Amino acid sequence: MKWTAAALVLLTVSGCPSDQCSADNCNGCCDNTGLCRSGLTADACGVQGRFCLACMPLVCTNGACTPGGAGGGGGGTGGGSGTVSCQSGDLDLKTAAPSPGFGSLTVTAQVTQAVTILGQAGFQSDPIALCVPDDAVAVVVDPLAANALPSSYVEGAAGEKIDLSSLDALIRWVTPQLMLPRGPEVPLVAGRHQVRFFNTQSGPVDVMVTVRRGARGAASSFPVNLVFVAGSGLTQTDVDAIVAAAGRFDTLYGQAGIDVTQLGSGVIQNTALAVINDNDLGQLASAPITSSTTAPLIPNAVNLYFAQEVKSTDTAGTLLGKAMGIPGAPSVQSRNGVVVSVDAHRSNGTLDANALWVTLSHEMGHWHGLRHTSERNGRTHDLINDTPECPASLDANHDGLLDSVECANNGAKNLMFWTYDFTQPPTTVTPGQAWLLNSAVTMVPK
Repeated sequence: MKWTAAALVLLTVSGCPSDQCSADNCNGCCDNTGLCRSGLTADACGVQGRFCLACMPLVCTNGACTPGGAGGGGGGTGGGSGTVSCQSGDLDLKTAAPSPGFGSLTVTAQVTQAVTILGQAGFQSDPIALCVPDDAVAVVVDPLAANALPSSYVEGAAGEKIDLSSLDALIRWVTPQLMLPRGPEVPLVAGRHQVRFFNTQSGPVDVMVTVRRGARGAASSFPVNLVFVAGSGLTQTDVDAIVAAAGRFDTLYGQAGIDVTQLGSGVIQNTALAVINDNDLGQLASAPITSSTTAPLIPNAVNLYFAQEVKSTDTAGTLLGKAMGIPGAPSVQSRNGVVVSVDAHRSNGTLDANALWVTLSHEMGHWHGLRHTSERNGRTHDLINDTPECPASLDANHDGLLDSVECANNGAKNLMFWTYDFTQPPTTVTPGQAWLLNSAVTMVPK
């Protein structure tokens, strides 16, 4: 991928003419050509000068993508030898309409499921059944509630009882999304799958279900937008360095046969978002973006946000970066990308662009469904058999944290190890990780 067009983004956006589409002059949304649209149509939905979203098969209501009606109505479709047949009332993913921009990707309408009390531990929904068609590659289930907890995969298509909520609950950086397949060892098969949703509050939960259909492929590509936040301290020299160092991403993802074939760029002019808490990333994802004229924003791409600092509400420190979902989803605006802390990658004021791309590559791995190979305490690992594990027994200094020195021979060189040393960055992606990356809903097979 030629990344050079994005190097001009600061020059082309700063000093843009006054009639450039923005929140100052557009009540609707700005498309990727810089035109102000009404923001009320399904192919260009949005308000207050934000970048237009393509909602289909959802509908655009007052500038927001909303359900056009509940999915469901599965009538015995799906299911092969030894699998549980779908039933009437299941959410039938075979009837999902195509979503623009991703070829085989389709998105269902939202469904609403009431949650009920679960003892003293919180709230959970009744199982929701998904009818998965024969040609499904991946399914992402995303409860949209603000206080949603990790979802639970209750029953697979072969009727096996699978409850991963206890595993997910041990993962420090939990997200409520659920992706099937979980890896080569837990593949997605056609038939009836059941999931539950957990929440800290009782009430209805809107659930977005995304299914990719077609061929998985051994090599893939996906579109990217580079989004720079004004006030992040980035200079044009920094942006040039970022673009020049993009080969680090190409090298890491090239091991999985993956590259970026479409590139857009833009600037968020709201300087108040340059420093942001990690639980406020939805504000960043919904902020208006002024599109570059040399590399216009691409609808439904993975957005890579460059902020000055992302503050951790959990540790009161600064994060190198964070994915807006594990996995994320371009069809859910609050989960449309990953963010990186620019200042956390500086040494004596100089930006380490190579390290920044390692962080971005790691967070994009999360966004496409990869988990940490080993968590910081060494007690929790991903579900992919060929990834190296660093056990808690290697915590030599007994501080409760496994670092890259203690795990030097047990996974510290893997892209998805929980931390890394800038001077000895990760270099490897396993075949199992490559398989899952190529299964992600946003990947387009080559």
